[in-house]
Amino acid sequence: MNQDNKHNKMLYELFGALCNQTITSEQHQQLEDMLSTDADARQKYFNYLDLHLNLERMHDEQPISDFEFQIQTPLVPSPHTQAPPGHPGKTTSALWLLISAACLVLVTGFLVFDQSPPAAPQLSQDPPQTDIKTPSVAAVTQTAAVRFAEGSPSLKVGSPIVNRQEYAISAGQLQLIFTNGAEVILTGPAVFESQGPEHLAVRYGACSVYAPDGAEGFTVETPLSNVVDYGTRFSVNVSEAGNTDVQVVEGETDVRPVNLKPENEVKSQRLTRGMAQRLTTNNGIVIDEIPFDHKQYVSQLPDRIVSYTTTLGPEQHAEDLKCITVQRGGKSCQYEVEDLIGIELIHYTGKSFLTRNDGVDPGSDGNPQTLRRHLLEQDRCLLTGVVNPGGSTSPLTAPPVMNEQDDPAHPNTPGMAIRFREPVVNDLGPDIVLFDLQVIVHSTTGDAFYASPLPFTEKSKTHLIQKFDIDLASPEAKPLEKFWLHIFNQKSGIRSRAELETAKGNGGNWHVVGAKALATGIDLSDLGFAEGETVEGLFIQDAQEDSDVIDPVFIGGLPPLKQTRK
Repeated sequence: MNQDNKHNKMLYELFGALCNQTITSEQHQQLEDMLSTDADARQKYFNYLDLHLNLERMHDEQPISDFEFQIQTPLVPSPHTQAPPGHPGKTTSALWLLISAACLVLVTGFLVFDQSPPAAPQLSQDPPQTDIKTPSVAAVTQTAAVRFAEGSPSLKVGSPIVNRQEYAISAGQLQLIFTNGAEVILTGPAVFESQGPEHLAVRYGACSVYAPDGAEGFTVETPLSNVVDYGTRFSVNVSEAGNTDVQVVEGETDVRPVNLKPENEVKSQRLTRGMAQRLTTNNGIVIDEIPFDHKQYVSQLPDRIVSYTTTLGPEQHAEDLKCITVQRGGKSCQYEVEDLIGIELIHYTGKSFLTRNDGVDPGSDGNPQTLRRHLLEQDRCLLTGVVNPGGSTSPLTAPPVMNEQDDPAHPNTPGMAIRFREPVVNDLGPDIVLFDLQVIVHSTTGDAFYASPLPFTEKSKTHLIQKFDIDLASPEAKPLEKFWLHIFNQKSGIRSRAELETAKGNGGNWHVVGAKALATGIDLSDLGFAEGETVEGLFIQDAQEDSDVIDPVFIGGLPPLKQTRK
């Protein structure tokens, strides 16, 4: 295999890993580096995305009759059931097998025949195609808490941006890369549309543009102007009325006002580093110099939990955590679950716990070595845990009472506490990851909770977490296997860790409604820690904002970055 084919093989392996959401942080960085420096790699990338998109459309548009779905009893055929003669069973698996084969053939063709001469054109009697798919001109490389407006196409990492298709995000951020190498971060709410490989129309909202060498001439169109890049970093902010702010962080841009009235033509102006302008309408275009604000430019998406991978259960849904990808200090880091710092559950007041779909209660299985608290502290399963802890409508202001057994004279503080098996260091970005099981009909953003450092001192700072990095609306949130919910009979719930292990439950019930695993990062800086300081544990309380209560199913500390830097 020559060098070109080796290079192409590596590219298509990275493309496939990205689209299948199995890409590692190292592979993601490798792909970004290749796309930013190699125009031919970018073109192959967009060709691959077009193929991927068309195969998805092929699946989505397949008529139901082609699958020959039939309602019949029993729903699960017995071993003696046979298909009627001449009617072999058709399933979505068969279709995807066909699609996979098509992918294999096409990708193989890319690798083997990339330099082959084109075949002679063939005459066809078929009518001309009128519904020609517009090729993509950009692709999504990252997302952060993004929400799409009603009626807008949804996008995820790897999704192509189709030319002249309007997109609208109501919240969050999207990072795009164009075929010429230009990188754009859009912050919601925003409405935008690509009008070519070097042209982005922003109808409303904020965007930040980095145009490296080779992307000169990239244009951001707004209702009042065309902002043309000459190798620079700049931001554009468009109001609902179309008023436009342009801020140049470095390099140069031309701001070319739209000619609303021929008699009031306004000439274009060259902006350089540290310059800013606002374009408004008042019987024509009016341009005013405004103070430069470097905060308007977004250089990267926020540090956060980016994604996670799991094992799959019998229904092909998530079960045990395998690894997580975290952005820390702007860099992507990947951690196997074995790399995370484990915890011990040292305090609990609450009402229930979760077990796997077999319903086995560790507190009544006859094995003295298994404890209910192990459902949170000693397994990596995302559908087991000690959940529904107590809470408070206000943050902790004094050290919590955490007796092994509740003392009515000095009642235990509602909530739960964990101790890390080794201190967690405050480093860049998130330092702790918490997974929450969220039933799909509950709050999209997740259940709000307070996190306080332990030991709690006068200088301690409680942090309210109201949104998860990966919530119910995130494409990265994985549906979970079925589980059992065990509820304690006492109206007051459990008042101590000792009672958790000994109290009688209701025996458990299979939870019919589905759930997903949400994830959020906790930055110790938000709890008042300086860089390099350590924390021994956390006290967690539900914020009591509604009737739903947080359900922690996995908590782990992240190793210091110096252990993960290459």
